[in-house]
Amino acid sequence: MSKSILDSLPSWLPGQDLLHPHYKYASAGPALFEFDKKSLWAFVAMTAFNPIFWNTVARNEYRNKTITKIVGSPLVGTYLLAITIFSISAFRDHLFINAVKDQPSLIELDQSLVKLLAIILFVSGQTFVISSMWALGVTGTYLGDYFGILMTHRVTSFPFNVLSDPMYVGSALTHLGTALWFQSPVGILLAGWIWLVYSVALKYEGPFTDKIYSAKSKSSPAAKKSTSNDKTETYASVTSTSAPATPSRRSGRIASRKSLAGQSDVDSSDAEVKPVGRKSRASGVTQELQGATGTPGRLTRSRSKPRVVDDSD
Repeated sequence: MSKSILDSLPSWLPGQDLLHPHYKYASAGPALFEFDKKSLWAFVAMTAFNPIFWNTVARNEYRNKTITKIVGSPLVGTYLLAITIFSISAFRDHLFINAVKDQPSLIELDQSLVKLLAIILFVSGQTFVISSMWALGVTGTYLGDYFGILMTHRVTSFPFNVLSDPMYVGSALTHLGTALWFQSPVGILLAGWIWLVYSVALKYEGPFTDKIYSAKSKSSPAAKKSTSNDKTETYASVTSTSAPATPSRRSGRIASRKSLAGQSDVDSSDAEVKPVGRKSRASGVTQELQGATGTPGRLTRSRSKPRVVDDSD
């Protein structure tokens, strides 16, 4: 019942070629590669054209805002570019199926293990592609940052916690699984061509995207305030270390007063120590006078010499 339903589906529906593959077997060797097929070169050209097209359009939009000026909105412009990129990518996939169908198949690939591997690669690739689009959204997937629609934070959830470029890896895995499903050696080479083109495109897309977010972070108010504070702290540190602080006249006078006070304290301490011997002699004299007169006396002294004052007068 299910087989009759699948057979009754229109041939123009997507996936019909995968559900009902046709094989044209050839012996191993040069006969497996028919380079005269136009479908082969159409796919090769379209694969190279796609990333050149969307990178050229996106960079022009970043510099000149051409699409935004025409449609009046960066969001609308992003969605128009998204529809365009999705359409040309779907057309490229259609050309890939045609190219694989026009090429001979290798009978040695007609194995259950190869079929299972093809399914695993295809499902894994589509999982990476679909989950990437879900995590990034339309504007994140289709170059919205070139229109000024920047993401507020870096996406670190699946599949970006597994691969750095899951969409491109997923696309290559999907085409490789399709090639194995059709048992096509040429299809395997074409899947490698896709990955090569994407690898070259990443060398241009990655640094330019980083440049966009770097410029945005530098132009933010918080970054400007931080830069200003850093400059102020740097200037303060340079001025503090480049020349010693010059004391003011007031601080100089205070310092001199403290110095004199310190010397005075030292002198007074010395003066207090020196009269010890004189005090003992004066005490002896006082005792003699008291012994002679029998009246109490009061002893006073200056810094020069001791003096006896008789209270009896």
